[in-house]
Amino acid sequence: MFGPKVIEEFESKYSGTIRVMQIIGDKYVSTGYWTQSGGIIKDVWKPAFKKIHAPQNKSWLILGLATGTIAKMIPQPAQIIGVEIDPVMIEIGKKYFDLAKIPNLKIVIGDARKCIHSSDIILVDLYLVDQLPEFVYSRKFLSNLRNSSALAVFNHLYHSEDQKKNAQILVNKLEKIFSKVELLRSLTNLLVICRSKSDT
Repeated sequence: MFGPKVIEEFESKYSGTIRVMQIIGDKYVSTGYWTQSGGIIKDVWKPAFKKIHAPQNKSWLILGLATGTIAKMIPQPAQIIGVEIDPVMIEIGKKYFDLAKIPNLKIVIGDARKCIHSSDIILVDLYLVDQLPEFVYSRKFLSNLRNSSALAVFNHLYHSEDQKKNAQILVNKLEKIFSKVELLRSLTNLLVICRSKSDT
């Protein structure tokens, strides 16, 4: 009676069946077992925002916009580019999560590899269901991020043994590319804060 309720279902070529769920007035987006946006996603990212002190008047690039949960956490005024490969997520965001009402947000539907812009802060949240695309672990992609920003934050699931193993692979690569790498555990996730030498 008081469990999650399915509001609407969507089909995506990237994520399969996407469900908009509601529980006690709170909406979130689910792909099977995993919450993709809304709900606990804000709680996952809170420690990173506190750690970087989330300054105003900065330019932000979000790789993996989904329905805009992270974008809403960014202090205004700001300039935000949100990249999302799945147009279904954008549709859901506009219909159920006020995505179009987020100030100073430019939405780009496209592949994150081709949409890296120079920004003060880059947030990487590129999950499709429970998997990060393979390119996220590539040196080319990670180096492009370093060259485009002094500060990048990665969200990586850290629950199963495979997820922990893959997270460590990513961290090892980041430590060779960025001058400072800091790890934060948050719920079932690992947040990796990376700074280049030019970051103060």
